[in-house]
Amino acid sequence: MYYNTQAYLTLKEQRKHKLFIYTMYLALLLLLANIAMDYFLTGHLPFNAIIIIFPTLALLLIKQFLPFKQGVYRCFYVVIIIAIIEAIIHARPSQATSTYWAYLIVVFIFTYEHEIKNAIIINTLAFIGLSTLAVLDHLSFIELPFSQFNYLSFLMIYIVLSLFIYIMVKNFSALEGILHRQSQVLKNNVDELSKAQQGLIESEKMAALGNLVAGISHEINTPLGIALTAITHNQDVLINIEGHLNSKTLKQSILKEAINSQQHGYRIILKNLDRANDLIGNFKQIAVDQASENIREIYLYEYIQETVDSMHSLLKNKNINIHFHGSNNIKVNTYPGPIYQIISNFINNSVLHGFELQQQGNITISVNVSQQRATLSYLDDGIGMNEEMLKKIYEPFVTSKRNQGGSGLGMNIVYNLVTQVLEGEMDCQSSVGKGIEINISFPIEVCAQPNDSNLP
Repeated sequence: MYYNTQAYLTLKEQRKHKLFIYTMYLALLLLLANIAMDYFLTGHLPFNAIIIIFPTLALLLIKQFLPFKQGVYRCFYVVIIIAIIEAIIHARPSQATSTYWAYLIVVFIFTYEHEIKNAIIINTLAFIGLSTLAVLDHLSFIELPFSQFNYLSFLMIYIVLSLFIYIMVKNFSALEGILHRQSQVLKNNVDELSKAQQGLIESEKMAALGNLVAGISHEINTPLGIALTAITHNQDVLINIEGHLNSKTLKQSILKEAINSQQHGYRIILKNLDRANDLIGNFKQIAVDQASENIREIYLYEYIQETVDSMHSLLKNKNINIHFHGSNNIKVNTYPGPIYQIISNFINNSVLHGFELQQQGNITISVNVSQQRATLSYLDDGIGMNEEMLKKIYEPFVTSKRNQGGSGLGMNIVYNLVTQVLEGEMDCQSSVGKGIEINISFPIEVCAQPNDSNLP
């Protein structure tokens, strides 16, 4: 999991909290074991050990349920140290276990303090408190129930244990820091890759929009060219009539022929300008749909037909027949932009990959809407793909045209549009030499029912 600094500190605090709680449970277990052994071996209850239980249990409960500040817990350190010193002073000579309770305070401090420096200071103060007992015993102010050798041995073990825990905690903290920095670097790399992938996706969308512009430009040239030819013809007819009029040779037959010729020319002009107007209208709406992901009402079957028509220039170099199946006049409320992107990617893949080695082919697009759900089927009879490529078809940057400018993002974009934007499902089947079949199903809001007329 990649996490930021705040999450790292939170996880670190949770780890220290659990370690502290486990240490406190261990302390209680040792105290209870000491009380039980002392009672069964000597027949006496070690009240000094019983006294230690109360601050240990209080600190455990407070730490478990109340989020006090660091200073409050440090007060408990002092209480426990005082209780341990009192237990050492009043211990029986045969009872040496009370000195080992002091080792628990080392673990308490190093497992809960936020900074190692503070842990060292507090642990040093605890050691000074325990060492003071040896000094007072040597000066005969108090009398410890242990020999000086045994007590000095206890203090030496305390120092060794403190150094060991200090090294262990420091190394563990350093390892945590390294892992945190590595996770930050990895997170930054992932973010950069995501930005790069998003940039490539936007480039892919703009390239598709560029192909749309090129296709519309090619398509619109034909009706505009015909209209321009008709206008030129009508102008020539008018010049011819003007010549007959000026030379006073204009006859009724010539005038009627000129009128009929111009009427025919104007019909051609109107028809082709209407065609150009439809192309421009479709282009404007499709371009807006592709550049945005806004929801609006469309006639699904007709919209897919318009999308295919806008890509006619991509199909002109090959004899590719496109067959439509579905009901017309189905008005739905959906995202037209992603639908255009999906269809255009399918056709582009068929032309570049499926029909790469073929000069002719067939594409079948079927649209079905029932029970507020749309099903789109796309089939071609191209060369297909092998099983290995099929398994990776939705992965980004997977393409067989790497050296020919292919980005490998087409089907990845389609998959994301289907699953994330349209909230649908997608299935792809293919084998070598048998073309490809893609089925898409997604929820849709039907606004108008069809007229029960099926188009072949």
